[in-house]
Amino acid sequence: MHGQDEFGHDPGVQHTRAYFAQMEAMDSRLIRSSGISRFDKRLRPARELRFRLFEAACSRACKKGLHLDDNKALMLFEICQDLAFQKNGLSAFPSSAMFDPQLVSLAKEGVR
Repeated sequence: MHGQDEFGHDPGVQHTRAYFAQMEAMDSRLIRSSGISRFDKRLRPARELRFRLFEAACSRACKKGLHLDDNKALMLFEICQDLAFQKNGLSAFPSSAMFDPQLVSLAKEGVR
């Protein structure tokens, strides 16, 4: 077996990798800007909640017929991240006030 990436040339794979890289960058920016330690024990449950909120919100969006392009999906991810970090007592700066109210509503439905 050789270590060459055989899928790296596939446009779909490249797109998916770029999408997840943007999610990781959002996570890093939030941690850096809020002064949260990377070793804070609350990070893991906050990140897990973030993904649960995001998956549930995407599912609700689909059921409601709302198309989530990449920009909207990343915005929804950021909203879910803000909510999850706040719910776990991490001092994230709430930016959800700047977002599409429909996306904020989708994300908040999962927090209740």
